[in-house]
Amino acid sequence: MQKSRNPVLRFPRLIIVLCLAIFAVSAAGVFRYTLSYDTRVFFDPEGADLAKLRAFDAKYGQNNDVLMVLWADGRKITEPEVLAALGDLVSRAWRLPHSTRVDALTNFPHVSADDDSFTVADLVPDPANVTAEEARVIERTALGDSLIRNRLLSADARAAGILVNFNLPAEASVEVQEIVAASRALVAEFEARHPGIEVKLTGNVMLMATFSEAALNDIKVLIPISLIITSLVMFVFVRAVLPSIAILSLLGLSSAAAMGLAGWYGYEINTATVACPIIIMTVNMAAAVRIVTTAMGALGRGVGRHEAIAEAVSMNLWPVTLTNATTMIGFLAMNLADAPPLRQQGNVVVVGICLAYVFTFTWLPALLSLMPLRPAVQRSERVMVLLGHFVNRYYRQLFFLCSVIVVSCAMWLGNIRLDDDFARYFDWRFDYRQDSDFAEEHLTGLNIIEFDVGSGEDGGVFEPGYQERLAAFEAWLREQEGVVSVIAIPEVTRRVHDAMNAGRAAEALPGDRETVAQYFLLYELSLPYGVSLNDQINVSRSSSRVTVILRKMSSSQIRDLDERATAWLADNVPPAMQAQATGINVLFANLSGVNIRSMMLATLVSVLLIAVVVGIALRSAVFGALSILLNMLPSLVGFGLWGLLYQDIGLAASVVTAMTIGLVVDDTIYFLLMYQQARKGGLDPEGAINHVFEVVGVAMLVITVSLTVGFGTLAFSGFEVNRSLGAMTALVILSNLFIDWLMLPPVMRIMENARVRRSGTTVA
Repeated sequence: MQKSRNPVLRFPRLIIVLCLAIFAVSAAGVFRYTLSYDTRVFFDPEGADLAKLRAFDAKYGQNNDVLMVLWADGRKITEPEVLAALGDLVSRAWRLPHSTRVDALTNFPHVSADDDSFTVADLVPDPANVTAEEARVIERTALGDSLIRNRLLSADARAAGILVNFNLPAEASVEVQEIVAASRALVAEFEARHPGIEVKLTGNVMLMATFSEAALNDIKVLIPISLIITSLVMFVFVRAVLPSIAILSLLGLSSAAAMGLAGWYGYEINTATVACPIIIMTVNMAAAVRIVTTAMGALGRGVGRHEAIAEAVSMNLWPVTLTNATTMIGFLAMNLADAPPLRQQGNVVVVGICLAYVFTFTWLPALLSLMPLRPAVQRSERVMVLLGHFVNRYYRQLFFLCSVIVVSCAMWLGNIRLDDDFARYFDWRFDYRQDSDFAEEHLTGLNIIEFDVGSGEDGGVFEPGYQERLAAFEAWLREQEGVVSVIAIPEVTRRVHDAMNAGRAAEALPGDRETVAQYFLLYELSLPYGVSLNDQINVSRSSSRVTVILRKMSSSQIRDLDERATAWLADNVPPAMQAQATGINVLFANLSGVNIRSMMLATLVSVLLIAVVVGIALRSAVFGALSILLNMLPSLVGFGLWGLLYQDIGLAASVVTAMTIGLVVDDTIYFLLMYQQARKGGLDPEGAINHVFEVVGVAMLVITVSLTVGFGTLAFSGFEVNRSLGAMTALVILSNLFIDWLMLPPVMRIMENARVRRSGTTVA
């Protein structure tokens, strides 16, 4: 390709201006971005599970809360001074913006009755004036109450919870920011007024804020780290400052423009899309480095600057086109994921790959043509030639060794557990994680599952049979491991019944519907301000809510409890009362499995499409079929090593295989292209393999190092899904280099030997 025939090299300044114009228009979309504060962003808006949760919220109200955990340096909460401070915090919590209800030890509705009266009043009516004797009575009463113990007061009475509920609109970014800011300001002021007492903040609203904080933290931390590491990797391979800057500018333009276009389209910044710039820079780095090193190598042979750049573009156009196509297939397959952020991540990366492809063959050569380039002396090829000779000499032994390793990794797959912990998606750099761990250690559980238990008729919740069966379900739940509290309406019935029959022998629950209905009417009329049963029973009184609070339960344990609870209901209650668990924790517990099932099809589609692309591009059905086998092995090896080293996989694992299929095939394509050309050029299999290592061995190393280091950057993320995604992808990509260097060449030799034997037999 001559300069006179290449418009990029003929008009480099014009090309640069046009590229900058495309970048400016595209990147302007970043100003349209908004931060997502929604914990439900990971669920399909049209999915059945989310629809079920929305219906539950519509029936019983939203579960948007902030849990304040009060800790007095190990002192008992029931000490008069601490109770006074608790009462002060409760009264101030009512003033938080958008608050609708505050539940705490002091204002807990305590039922009492005598021969003449029935009352439901605050357990601590005047927290500021409690005597030592009253404090002992309060502690004894609270710890004997299953709705207070391990929920609003710890079992050792040394931590207390204030649960503030909020009414939020569907899109609540502004409201969440207001609540979080006000809550933190309240805590700071309270701790200043009460030295020696501290307050931890957790709960669903704080979690919403932490999702956005994690996204911002990744922007501030990961992108600078990625740029530094990318610069170092490029300098190692390019060994020149100006060409490295040219590559960096290409990667920066591509990632920023892709993010801008996503902003124009209406995407939000969330914990998944925030990783897109890093992934875009990572997957496009190798092609740019390859073009620069090829051009500098041509300069080393005495070729002129423009001719060297044109030669580099010409040599790499087809391989880069092919590898970009297969990479895009892998990321497009993420559209079959159930989690919308993963779909968005795949789409943004695909846009970034397209933009980088255009800029690689326009912006980069135009910029290089205006730079003083130095010839490069390629020494790495010598090492690659030696590696090629080694592989050829011991190809049978290497094939056996690699096969043993692959089989071993396949066996280690059995160690993998589909498990994660939604409450610990964030690491210790976030206050939410520290405060949540403190809350679970000292007060209560943070995983909550809900059951909507119907009765089959209006007013049916007052039926004695319904109450008895629900009480049995409540008792069964309390016996399960990890359950710290269960909230259900039979407890209300039992309390009123006991109070109304104080001092007299009575059945555990009343035996007629009218009495139960009267109990609930009396109870609701006696409740203090801000408290009702509307969050426990629906309007028609045909169904009620059972809330189960779990401590330190992983996703697999939540799924197991859900299955056992569903089975218990199926065996012990009529069909109208049968239910399955719902709640945000249940949705997250099922998320990994749902996505893995949906991505199985995506992986299959990716593998087949890539095989077709490779087969058509190389005009060889054998090579297409070979790509299917060899490009599944890196995932098998990578996941096997993960099973050996870590065991647990979660949401990230659902997309790794489909995504990496398009990445790991890059090395295979380079190898097969050069091997095919060498064989057509008359080289025998051994000579062709040596030629491949000499010509593209370094390119394969560049691809692997850039991808491994780039995805490895995600290990610095504070968000577990991004950390796991980066680590698992890096492991699979490293496994791929092992397969392509030490197993693919022996496979080619064995196939060629078999073909020769068949030909010889035929001739004979």
